[in-house]
Formats: sequence, structure tokens, C-alpha cells
Amino acid sequence: MSTFTKVLLATDLSPQADKLTECLFCLCPDTETEVVLAHVFDDDDDADPDGSSFKKARSRLDGYKNDIEQAGYEEISIVTPAGEPCETLSRLAEENDADLMLVASHRKGFLKRALMGSTTYELARATMIPLLINKDEEDEVTENLLDTVLIPTDFSRKSLEALNVIRSLREYVGKVLFVHVVEHSRNKHDYKEKYGSAKMFLQELVDEMKIFGIEADYRIAHGVASKKIAAICERDNVSLIMMTKTGADMTNGDDLGSTSENVVLNSDCAVMLLPAEDSDEEDSFS
Repeated sequence: MSTFTKVLLATDLSPQADKLTECLFCLCPDTETEVVLAHVFDDDDDADPDGSSFKKARSRLDGYKNDIEQAGYEEISIVTPAGEPCETLSRLAEENDADLMLVASHRKGFLKRALMGSTTYELARATMIPLLINKDEEDEVTENLLDTVLIPTDFSRKSLEALNVIRSLREYVGKVLFVHVVEHSRNKHDYKEKYGSAKMFLQELVDEMKIFGIEADYRIAHGVASKKIAAICERDNVSLIMMTKTGADMTNGDDLGSTSENVVLNSDCAVMLLPAEDSDEEDSFS
């Protein structure tokens, strides 16, 4: 049974967004999952049911719905509000009790657009539910998102929220790759101690995955976390990064931790951001 029971698939009707149906099938293999297809119009005129813009968009959305129905899903609805995209999609997610949102980003030039306030980046900062950001370009073959899933961890409970998702999808996950980055060390001895502790904790996580029948491995790196994660993704052909939005060490009140932010901006593969469960206990290893 999938963790996700109701999904908001938000599309701008671009070729990149067309690939979101494949993401849906990977992450929500249970065909009883409810799907809400959402397209937000920029203004009320475009949202007029008698207008050409609306009719064109509705035809595309009906195509999405047909594809999803052909895969066996039955509970599918379409919503086409007008408004500011980030605010409107966040509201739709809340109104529909969605427990997952799917969006697409254009990888080329994504950093520039993100810093200018793109919908995807704003959603990454604002949404209170798991958010899947797919980055496949129009001319790329869509990978199975669950082929190789990378989970960055500082060993805090918050950073391991992804394990709940992995366990629920264990029949479909190819491999899990745990990554810990030692960003700071006082000297070689300090780094050696941190490396040894990280190795022990990571092996425990790998062993737990194997109990669930999931292939797993780990990597330890030293440096800037987001850069090391990106490098490992490329080297190990990672298909999906699954990480918590904020780490246990975040104290500035931001909804998106600095590492998560940089991973979203700079990674080449899909990213699933998970909200951290509130916890008074800070049990990170550092």
C-alpha cells in the first residue's frame, strides 16, 4: 500500500509536465489513489469556459485524465482555477486533502528562474506536504524514479523521514543509496572519528533496508553537502533524491533548509522534498 492516497498533479501543460503521469505511476502504484489534475490560469479571462484558452487547456487535461484512466486509476478530477500559481496550488492541496504534489521544472536555466521566483521554487519553500519536482527535459527518456533513490542524512530523525516512504514502496524500489557528508572537521583526527561513526550508522541503515528486501549501499563524503550530493547523483546514476526540507540543525525558521535549497536548485535528477515532522528531540549526529 502506498503512503500517498490523494495526489495533486499540477501541470503547466508543458512537454516537461507531460512526464508527470509516469511519476504518478511510479510513486503511487496503488490504482485506488485519488488524483486531482490542476492547471492554474494566469487571469480570469483565460479561465472562462467559453474562451479558446480554457478549451485548449481542458482538452490537454482530458488527455492526461484518459492516460491515467488507461493505467487503471478511477478517482480522477480536474480543477482549473485562476490566480497566483504557488498560492493557488497550496490552497488546492489543502482543500483537497492531498498528501503529495507533483510538479515539473525546466532544468536548463532553472537556477536563474528560481532566484527570480519561479512557481516550482516557491512551492519548494512553501508547501506543507511532500513535493515531487521532476526535471526530465522534453527530449529525455523518463527513468523509473525508484530505480536508485538517494537519501541524504545527518542521522537526525527528521533527515530520515524518507524511510517511511521507502518502506511503503519496498516492492518497487530498486536500490537505496544513503549519503552522509561531513561538512566540518577540526582536524584529521576529528574527521576520522566522524567518518567512523558515520560508517557505523550508515551500515545499520543498509542492514535495515536489506531486512525489507531492498538493495542498499552508502557513501560518505567531505565538503559542501549539496555539491557532494550532486556529484554522487551523477556518478551513481541516481534517479531520485528523497530528502527532508529542513535538517535538525536549522534554527533560522526558514521553511527550506540551505542544503535542501541548493539541492533543488542544482541537482539534475528528480527531487522529493518531505516536510519534517515536529520533534522536540534533536538527535542528529554531527
